[in-house]
Amino acid sequence: MNINKIILFLTILAFSFFSTISITYSDEVNNTEVKKEEVNLDDEELPAIDPFGTSSGGMSASPDANTSIEDEGILSGLKLIGVIIGQNKKIAVLVSKEGYAINFEENDIITKNVEVQEIYTQYLLVKDTFKDEAGLTQEKFYEVYMNDVIKSVDG
Repeated sequence: MNINKIILFLTILAFSFFSTISITYSDEVNNTEVKKEEVNLDDEELPAIDPFGTSSGGMSASPDANTSIEDEGILSGLKLIGVIIGQNKKIAVLVSKEGYAINFEENDIITKNVEVQEIYTQYLLVKDTFKDEAGLTQEKFYEVYMNDVIKSVDG
């Protein structure tokens, strides 16, 4: 019985000795590893991609200094990039040429004569109010899609 206790004691002692050696060895290995450098995304330089540029790869999409408001379209250069629909609120996210995101809800005014009427999952319905040649106020409705397509809606 005494021999069994001695063998058991020596076995436990050997296991504890080898486990402390392996723990200290693994700590030394972990300390000698090369420290990975953390990259701050705010300092990272990102490629400049113009979402309003042409889709052809060979042409440069640089902003034109002679661009007027009429050339920017009904949304004054804004582009629909997302729609958020909740139980109580619907939000359309549009981005400007400079990269600023702007949130609009239903019945919000985008420009002085363009207003968001309704927000759907695939597109926005916007109303353009303008004066015709006779000086009468007219309204025209457009569907604005996320792929930068704007369709006129009749009625």
